[in-house]
Amino acid sequence: MLTKVAIASDHAGYDLKNHILNNLDNEVVVHDFGTDSTDSCDFPDYASKVCEYILENKDYRGILICGSGVGMSIAANKFAGIRAANVSNKETAIQSVEHNNVNVLSLGSNNVQNEDAMNIISAFLNATFSKEERYLRRINKLTH
Repeated sequence: MLTKVAIASDHAGYDLKNHILNNLDNEVVVHDFGTDSTDSCDFPDYASKVCEYILENKDYRGILICGSGVGMSIAANKFAGIRAANVSNKETAIQSVEHNNVNVLSLGSNNVQNEDAMNIISAFLNATFSKEERYLRRINKLTH
């Protein structure tokens, strides 16, 4: 299991982020980049912090949370070297990593219940990129 995670949320994702932080396995190393309250804030600021950190620390994966998960995934995908997926079930979390080498998981606090989020995160952290030729070819088309 991958044990290094950078996490952030906006105000809409704050409660889910706290649930995640309180329920991750004790062996997971976590860097929390905020937000630290439910006061209104701008999600791109927090997505940027996580993505910049991951680009400097390649052994980390990211978790970003906002109301729908869409805004965070859009903000994250503007960074070269980041592949973010907005996911609402564990099967998609696994496939996003195995087929698309996703390194940032985006969750929508309005779409994912607390326990489901933990199952999705576990699936995401345990999945590995398959490195099959067809997936490598497709990833290459995304990055060039």
